[in-house]
Amino acid sequence: MAGKGGFPRPIVYFFVGVILLNLLSSLAEDPGFAEDLPFFLVVGGFILFRIISSRNENKRSPVPMPVPKAPTEQPKDLGFKIPTLKGAPKDARTEEQEAQEVEEDLDALRRESYERHLAEKQEREQKMEEERLKREHQTREIQTAALDARRFSSDGLRSAVIWSEVLAPPKALRRR
Repeated sequence: MAGKGGFPRPIVYFFVGVILLNLLSSLAEDPGFAEDLPFFLVVGGFILFRIISSRNENKRSPVPMPVPKAPTEQPKDLGFKIPTLKGAPKDARTEEQEAQEVEEDLDALRRESYERHLAEKQEREQKMEEERLKREHQTREIQTAALDARRFSSDGLRSAVIWSEVLAPPKALRRR
């Protein structure tokens, strides 16, 4: 005797009826309600009809699909050639094969594009690495040259004495 929600149906019907009567009594005071009452009754009656008929209706089973006929073999020699029909639908297998070929071609193009992209990326990274190494090598050379310039060596001292003689005033003018 209980409905789907767990409440007994007569109680649910009673409360729905009370709510509808309350709504109808408040609408009865409205003068425009009398004009629309037949429409509301027709819509309500149709909804009730559909609810009741859906409960009593037997559930229909799906319509069975037609069984495809087994392919019949055509005679090998008919005595004439059967022309191909222009605009006729292609065989389903042929369409599937063409679709697979197109998909394979697209996959190959995607793969080639991806490989080309990877090669370009590796080339850029290699150039950047070479430039970085070149800069590091240059900075090391500059640092070693600066360190060599600060060190005293026999060649450095000899060149310093020579340059001091070259840049100094002549010996004849030094005592003045």
